[in-house]
Amino acid sequence: MPRDPFETRVRETIRGRGMLAGGERVVAAVSGGPDSAALLAGLAALREELRLDLHVAHLNHGLRAEAAEDAEAVARLAEAAGCPYHGGAADVRAGAAREHRSIEDAARRARYAFLADVARRAGASVIATGHTLDDQAETVVMRLLRGSGPRGLAGIPPVRAHDGLRVIRPLIDTPRTEVAAYVARARLMVRDDATNRDLDILRNRVRLVLLPILQGYNPDVRGALVRLADVVRDEADAFDILAAPRIAAVLNGTDASVRVALEAFTELPAALQRRALREAVRRVSGNDAPVAFVHIEEARLGVLSGGPGTVWEAPGGVRIFRRPGAIEVTAARGGESGQAARP
Repeated sequence: MPRDPFETRVRETIRGRGMLAGGERVVAAVSGGPDSAALLAGLAALREELRLDLHVAHLNHGLRAEAAEDAEAVARLAEAAGCPYHGGAADVRAGAAREHRSIEDAARRARYAFLADVARRAGASVIATGHTLDDQAETVVMRLLRGSGPRGLAGIPPVRAHDGLRVIRPLIDTPRTEVAAYVARARLMVRDDATNRDLDILRNRVRLVLLPILQGYNPDVRGALVRLADVVRDEADAFDILAAPRIAAVLNGTDASVRVALEAFTELPAALQRRALREAVRRVSGNDAPVAFVHIEEARLGVLSGGPGTVWEAPGGVRIFRRPGAIEVTAARGGESGQAARP
């Protein structure tokens, strides 16, 4: 029997982007929506060829009244695919308030922490998520609107390391229209999330309003944005490799506090200064996602022009201090103003 075109594309993405070598135990993140349901069905169809041991994980974020029904639906999808099911729950709103984060950021952090925990308990080395080509295009536009630098414009990495595991996006080359067509052909029972039509959410406005307008200028605008992300990511990866020794030379400290030698920092080109600050933020916070290009640039210019004692508070509870002869970056609770201040 010929393989479904959707499954063929998924296989090509896995092979072309080096996602799997074959024989891995994989945890598929499944929300119950069309994208993740198609991800599970596609991986299940390729299971024998790729010798996969496939598990299903679903986190109830505590944000939707229908969350319990979502979990039941995913459990049924896992059973139909012949996969072990791992369910969990998190109080995302409480976590967002406690950590001074947005609901979206808190949900993402809770989700990936849960997926990593499931993977470790299941003995898996890989987490698969259902991000599509459209998700990639939307992400690039959102980051462009927010003033991101190269790393932001690189979009969603098709493969990335996370907590000693590998996260892969097998649908990253697949348009959402093809996902929907596959869901219909395979008669998958999927859940409808009404928040995906809420225009108060930026991603939805980009998806439902802005991208259709841009499509009038370029019918393949989504493909163009995805190609941009791939090119920028490759360029940024190469630049990072070349820049790493010079950045490492100006940084020292522990996971709780990183000091940047001020004299050496000022001698770096602006692009390397930004990378040095971002690397310092990543080291103390474990994740630089909440800190955008504009935050790094404000901090860079601030520490260069400000005197000793200047403090800059970054999103995610990171503080950057101008010390005599050094810049100190520390992890701190609270404070998301992103404004320079004097103590």
